[in-house]
Amino acid sequence: MNYGRQLRLFLADGTSSGPRFYEIVNRTIQSLGIPVIRIKDLVSDAWPEVQKPGVYLVRGSNEEGVEHMYIGKGENVAKRVQIHPDNLDFEVTSLLLFSSKDENLNASQVGWLEARLIQAVAAAKRITLTNVQQPDSPTLPKAELATVSEFFDDVVLIAQTSGFDYFTAPKSLDDMAAKAGSGSTTKSPEFVLQQPNKEITARGFLSDDGFVVKAQSEASAAPNESLSPGYADLREKLIQQGVLLSHPKQNTKLVFAIDYAFSAPSPAASIIVGNNYSGNKNWKLSSGQTLGEFLDAETKKED
Repeated sequence: MNYGRQLRLFLADGTSSGPRFYEIVNRTIQSLGIPVIRIKDLVSDAWPEVQKPGVYLVRGSNEEGVEHMYIGKGENVAKRVQIHPDNLDFEVTSLLLFSSKDENLNASQVGWLEARLIQAVAAAKRITLTNVQQPDSPTLPKAELATVSEFFDDVVLIAQTSGFDYFTAPKSLDDMAAKAGSGSTTKSPEFVLQQPNKEITARGFLSDDGFVVKAQSEASAAPNESLSPGYADLREKLIQQGVLLSHPKQNTKLVFAIDYAFSAPSPAASIIVGNNYSGNKNWKLSSGQTLGEFLDAETKKED
């Protein structure tokens, strides 16, 4: 049974924009999120908690506004991360560092964590990762592997909570019901979007992550000029990240390589069709009911 976890957050400045220190109750992990302008604070007397072995995430954007991230490790993560603002191919805005409250994280375990985090981000394809190499995971004894695997899960949980949600594939409603141990038999409804003139068919579902378009869904390879700049930029980002690939048989189409979570149904529909499109009107159940009508009906059920 999933009993949940208690995450403690300490706002060092009393503001959400300053340093944010995270702990999970009854765990050894500790984490510090900090804006890049405060990077020198990491090597001062203020934060001895991260002047230890660990891993870190560095995030920012390139000149086109596309988000990028770099994952690294160090014997002293606070000191190691100092080199990056001037040496990465994007403008760094924020950092998230992880270490252990005890002194038990050794070099092999830190190397395993770095490799596993890079693998997870590369597979999820939620952000452009700038690590040139994907290191192999060191071989660890079974006991150490169990410990560091649990630490990895805690890293991901804190990262997701702090806005670095790039490590896992989107969950379906079925997944969430199973994790909650609710015993619910409710199935996540599948919605279909079709555009006959382009012979496009896409499938998706609602999730805690947003609106998830399923792998193998099709999209137009030629967006209209009227597609809003924001959607056009997102579409290019998805192509760069390998979320949208060339269709193996038809050059007028693209295809989703993985399940991908959009913030809402309309961005998903607009990227797929290549034009500004209403998600609530155009995603439909097999019965013909639109997504908007489905949500209205669900709201009335609650009343």
